[in-house]
Amino acid sequence: MSEKKPNIILLVLDTHRLERMSVYGYQKDTTPELGEFAEGATVFDWGISTAAWTVPSHASMFTGLYPTVHQTTQSFHKLPDNIPTLAEQLRQGGYETVAFCNNPLVGVLDNGFRRGFNHFYNYSGTIPDVPDIGNIGGLKQLQRQFNGLLQKFTGPIERQFGQSPLLLKLATLPIFVPLWSRTFNFKGNTGRSLRDVNDYLRYHGNTHADRPLFMFINMRETHLPYYPPKPVIDRWVPYYSKDSEARSFVNRFNVESYRWMAPMLEPFDEKQHQVLSDMYDAEVAYQDRQLRRVLRYLSRSGQLDNTMVIVTSDHGESIGEHEFMGHAFVVYSELVRVPLFIRYPERFPAGKRVSHEVSTRRIYHTVLEAAGIEQDAHGEPAQALSLSRSLGGAEAEPEHEVVVSEGFPPENFINVMEMTNPEAIEQFRLRKLRRAVYDDGRKLMTVGGQPDEFFDVRTDPGETRNLLDQPLGYENDILRLQHTLDDWAILAGAQRDGVAPAGVVDYSDDPELLERLRGLGYIE
Repeated sequence: MSEKKPNIILLVLDTHRLERMSVYGYQKDTTPELGEFAEGATVFDWGISTAAWTVPSHASMFTGLYPTVHQTTQSFHKLPDNIPTLAEQLRQGGYETVAFCNNPLVGVLDNGFRRGFNHFYNYSGTIPDVPDIGNIGGLKQLQRQFNGLLQKFTGPIERQFGQSPLLLKLATLPIFVPLWSRTFNFKGNTGRSLRDVNDYLRYHGNTHADRPLFMFINMRETHLPYYPPKPVIDRWVPYYSKDSEARSFVNRFNVESYRWMAPMLEPFDEKQHQVLSDMYDAEVAYQDRQLRRVLRYLSRSGQLDNTMVIVTSDHGESIGEHEFMGHAFVVYSELVRVPLFIRYPERFPAGKRVSHEVSTRRIYHTVLEAAGIEQDAHGEPAQALSLSRSLGGAEAEPEHEVVVSEGFPPENFINVMEMTNPEAIEQFRLRKLRRAVYDDGRKLMTVGGQPDEFFDVRTDPGETRNLLDQPLGYENDILRLQHTLDDWAILAGAQRDGVAPAGVVDYSDDPELLERLRGLGYIE
């Protein structure tokens, strides 16, 4: 094993569906670059995100905690200061920490996600950052200084959209959507950010090769609205240029942003679903092509010899499945089963596939283990929860590890729906907390704490057959997962209460909770 700490790259393919990648069996070759890269990686077939939308999911990857514990479940929330972030831990451990982010919910909002980064380059928002790589001068330096001045004015305004339902409602009016979605870089700038990633990797390798690097990259090409270049559309949606009905629908949908994260009051017809699905594939392929520059540079430069690269997503995307479009409210597999593969042969063998469920929150522990940083939170040392423990199969996992996704509904969007479509809130139970627990190919989903759906996801990965309706042969699995989730909720609540400056909680005034924790083996 090398003595030098590895460089670590965390690449988050924001809003990326797992089954749209060849490495996971997709018949269309939309991701040849990622597919080739994954050949040298350990692939996790059942990576499960902790949440179905950006804020709680990223908070989990950055802290190693489930949303119930870290409590950052809304766009107006901020990570508790006493919860250390991954970047903070790595920076304290001697790493240079840098981010290239295309998501305003991560890079613009004042939610604590930027804590610990030496440099955080944000490509979304009105005024994107200009990286200060090396000795930049002349017009570039002036541009950076001017942008910094403008950001002092635009930043507070942009952050208000994460807090004010009225502003969010105004922004969803079709007349304004093209302004913020394109002119104001809602999806960031994939090409520019990846060029800067390459430049930074080259700069760091030439000037600071003795200092390990942690790089977080968020790419958001596959998020709505869908505007891939015409040559990409011509290849992946060949009928588009001649089908005026399909074009009209996509153009209209691209500005109806209130439909991007909402229940389906009326289902798509066959053509509407097909063109949205194909446009999504076009965005996937366009993003993969742009990734080629970085992946090939890493390989040709020799930096992969001592670099861990983790590729994942924060969540997927519904395209009309289960009566929903977009993401956030529900925890079906099209949203929470995400790509996850790790290229670092020193710990994760090339060609290895892990077939059981693992949580993306463990990316945090995996990175700390690779960096040689010992950290203990809630009795869970980094080594104990590193995904390297998963290589021996499910039986090698930590005894109390449970794989859960949580659906904390985004309150701002519900408040907007109160103004536009209040009846849908009750009809689709949007205010209720949803959870899903996975184990050994079984999945139980609850709504408001009550069992709602149960699936055998190995035989029914699309979750089309709710076995709660006909549980014959699955009765024991349903009861087992219900007890598992109940016990997990008790532990998570106890951990949440333990997020305090001293990190210690006195449960003596709650004898029932104390007894349950003792019975579960978490305290003596």
